[in-house]
Amino acid sequence: MAFFTEVYVSEVLDKPIIDRYGRRAGVISDLVIGPGVLYPCILKLLIKVNERMAEVPIDDLSLFNRFLTTMSTSEDELKPYLPEANDILIKKHILDKQILDVNGAKVVRVNDVKLGEIEGSICVSGIDVGLDGILRRIDGGRAIQRILSFLRIPIKEQIINWHFLQSVDPYVKNLTLTVARRQLSDLHPSDLASILKEMPAGQSEQLLSSIDEELAGEALHELPMDVREKILKGLDKEKTADILEEMPPDEAADILGDMSEETSKELLSLMEPEDAREVSDLLEYEEDTAGGLMTSEFLDFPPDITVETAIADIRLLAPEIDFIYYIYVIDDEDHLLGVVSLKKLLTSPFNVKLEEIMSQPVKSVHLDSEQREIADIISKYDFIAIPVLDDEDRLKGVITVDDIFDLLVPNPTRRRRGSY
Repeated sequence: MAFFTEVYVSEVLDKPIIDRYGRRAGVISDLVIGPGVLYPCILKLLIKVNERMAEVPIDDLSLFNRFLTTMSTSEDELKPYLPEANDILIKKHILDKQILDVNGAKVVRVNDVKLGEIEGSICVSGIDVGLDGILRRIDGGRAIQRILSFLRIPIKEQIINWHFLQSVDPYVKNLTLTVARRQLSDLHPSDLASILKEMPAGQSEQLLSSIDEELAGEALHELPMDVREKILKGLDKEKTADILEEMPPDEAADILGDMSEETSKELLSLMEPEDAREVSDLLEYEEDTAGGLMTSEFLDFPPDITVETAIADIRLLAPEIDFIYYIYVIDDEDHLLGVVSLKKLLTSPFNVKLEEIMSQPVKSVHLDSEQREIADIISKYDFIAIPVLDDEDRLKGVITVDDIFDLLVPNPTRRRRGSY
């Protein structure tokens, strides 16, 4: 191996390389890396010689540092660089690319790449995403570093070790994920949505394809409509349908309602029939009515079952319901008879029937109730969910706390279907 000292790629790019006779052979244009034992290793340097590109195998280097790079061969012995499909070039494929910092829940840029000696090879040890990496690459950057040092203003080093990097594609040409990909599942949907907004076209689709459909759906619902449309256009239709199936029906309806009728019908046809039917029903209602706000996911039980039976059934059904604050008591024709809070259910004797502990009459709204009416009832009675009835007082859905919050405190970054 060449005599080597730790270096950043920006410190050697566009610098001359000297041949065995002390002549300037060309300038360093890029570095080709390949798999190593622990880290990717430098395989060769790409040298610009006049108008042609040549290569210098790493074994032909004598010195390699920020001040001087020399090779043990002559300029005449340089071989032309013949690109191969799987070549990974640091400048072309890694430098300035955006990556996802899962811990910080944000997208950052690769400002520089750090090289170090590992197991006797020159390897990529980490990437610099901080200010230092930028200052090393701009005119006057070193002067700024000296001034900041003189003023005792520290620049925090922001190096991400290569061990904590992984790529969406196998050749690292679209470096987008940092830290183990499984950590994405721990992100809040709003954080994931913020990341998706910053990611370039194509990479956001890859990210969504690498996580479970439920989280993907929640994140999509948090996005502004224009961003969501761009992402969904790049997603496979089957994948989009899978995501919609895992979403609460009202949120899936919001997304489909923003699409063209043709696209909406196509996606519904790819969904499971029961899921598609629930979403289609919700799409029939006007956006600014209770029918347009409600979800069809709620818990309802007949009046004559006991608390013990209800609790046992809830344990089975709970994974399919996002919010459980109340259970609704209905008759054989779905007429709403009463409501039982979760607290009341858990503190009642097991052998008591629901009809004995349910509250009635139940405050409710109808399918065509407008937002102002809904907001007034919610505000007056401090509800966290409210049932929605049709003209025959049959229970059709529930407006839950998340929709209530969106109604009273709209999210300025998200537009619901039909609004512009």
